[in-house]
Amino acid sequence: MKHLTKNLVYFTLVLLILTVLFRYLLSNTLDNRQFSFAWMIAAAYAVLVFIAGWIFGKRDHLSLPLFDVGFRFHLVSYLVCNGVAEIRLFLNYNSVYESDASVHLTALIWGIFILIHFLFYLYTRRNTIDGISKNELFE
Repeated sequence: MKHLTKNLVYFTLVLLILTVLFRYLLSNTLDNRQFSFAWMIAAAYAVLVFIAGWIFGKRDHLSLPLFDVGFRFHLVSYLVCNGVAEIRLFLNYNSVYESDASVHLTALIWGIFILIHFLFYLYTRRNTIDGISKNELFE
């Protein structure tokens, strides 16, 4: 992934802030046994991350003719979200209701999906030259 763009960096920073805030709120909510509120926090987090990805991904696509089917954003999301979860687990900041296995299982399942996305990325990359779609390059 040699295409590190300004929008990808901004997305990474926003995602990092949202993820740290989400993990903190989730752990506190679980420790206070407010399990139904935890679902609302998770849903709000998912919506905010989707909106951030949509905005920065769209800006990235408009400013650069890169054709990577969103893989860079997916990879960054995987690294940031699972990295924050693993660091909190290592520092023992997680809730007593959060198991080590759930953090690792989430990373494993998401890792399988990112591997599938990577294979899809490699397949679609055959129709590009240096990440630029051949159709856009020769029009």
